[in-house]
Amino acid sequence: MYEIIVNISRYIFLIYICIFLLLGFFICLSEKNIICINNKIYLLMQRLIIFFFHTSAFTILSFNKETRNIDLSIVPFFILTLIFIILGNIIACIFYKNSCHLLWNGIFFLMSIGITTLYRLNPSLAKRQLIWFILGFCICLVIPIILNILPRLNLFKYLYLLLGLSLLLATLIIGIEDGGAKNWISIGDFTFQPSELVKILFIFYLSSCFCSHHLKIKDLIFPSIMSFIFIVCLVFQTDLGSALIFFMTYLVILYISTSKIWLVYLGAILAGIGSILGYKFFYHVRVRVQIWLNPWSDISNKGYQIAQSLFALGTYGAMGSGFNMGMSHTIPVVEKDLIFSAICEEFGILFGIGLISIFIMIFYRSVKISLNSQNKFLGLLSSGMTSLLCFQTFLIIGGATKFIPLTGVTLPFISYGGSSIIINFIIIGILQWVSIRNIKYNLSSQEIDNIQVEI
Repeated sequence: MYEIIVNISRYIFLIYICIFLLLGFFICLSEKNIICINNKIYLLMQRLIIFFFHTSAFTILSFNKETRNIDLSIVPFFILTLIFIILGNIIACIFYKNSCHLLWNGIFFLMSIGITTLYRLNPSLAKRQLIWFILGFCICLVIPIILNILPRLNLFKYLYLLLGLSLLLATLIIGIEDGGAKNWISIGDFTFQPSELVKILFIFYLSSCFCSHHLKIKDLIFPSIMSFIFIVCLVFQTDLGSALIFFMTYLVILYISTSKIWLVYLGAILAGIGSILGYKFFYHVRVRVQIWLNPWSDISNKGYQIAQSLFALGTYGAMGSGFNMGMSHTIPVVEKDLIFSAICEEFGILFGIGLISIFIMIFYRSVKISLNSQNKFLGLLSSGMTSLLCFQTFLIIGGATKFIPLTGVTLPFISYGGSSIIINFIIIGILQWVSIRNIKYNLSSQEIDNIQVEI
């Protein structure tokens, strides 16, 4: 009976994510006046989909496969996570009035998928993840208050630079190594990853430097040198995933601020040279590339992780093994690096494509926020935040599928990681704050136009 329920649930979960995406597509069409619908009702329907998905997943988890009995100990955690995901979404829309509600729905659906998968893999980590979710969400709620109190944010570029470099240098000096990268700082029982916070400071710094409307080549030299120092610090920490994210984010902000495509080509050439040098001088890089090219040559040792990821992706096909029926625990560090493979193994490849589509929806809404920004600093800021999330998602999914060499970054809002969760919430909070500022600016512009028409 249990196997029958799980097999049926594979199709139900796929229907959930397809309906969620279809509703989001209709909302986007409505905003362009292509179709006429009530967006509030469709947003509410998306929240109901999240509710049904979360309830269905934990219902399956509550069945003990060995004893065939219901495990009631899971109920308190299920209720807490459900309250957080549903009530948190509503609270976010209240605190961020006039923000992008579709973006909130996408974020909370990702969290639901992440917390259910994580509980299936490691219940103790899932409970800790919920704490990080709540903490990150609370910080997110005060972002508009803090940013509205502060004066012009583009005036503090040297403060952003000093704090960012200080954190990276401190990591080089007193940092601890984990997973081959020296990118953690430990204070007692508390450990955190400074590079996650530095991502925010880095984007604020570049946006402050490039927000002038009359940029010249000489204005780009010093920020580019400082960006190079940021990246070099990360390379010496062997945190190559973060180094690549920083570099790609720098290129995006540089191109948007100057509109000079030759600078992007130059950056691509320099990236190629840097990759060759990194391969030559860093053993860690050579191992990652060799594993990427042929994981089967050392499948029992260095290639074991990526080989197990590929097995998880390909064994059960389009519909997956069924939730709670796979063997994702055989993948090393699956809770952090390769949770996407675990999701595809049990929910199916089609569900994995749907998950990627949710990320694309989030990126689309974030890009729209950037394009609607009339203030260049806010436009660059939101573009940088969007690029960061986009490249991070591409790196980890590309690594899990062997499209590119695997790097140790997290899948936003899904993988386990306290530092990552908090920073991702801050990024979404900043994006939504910029969205609200855009709406206020547009309303003010309309009022001025109306006054001029009356005159």
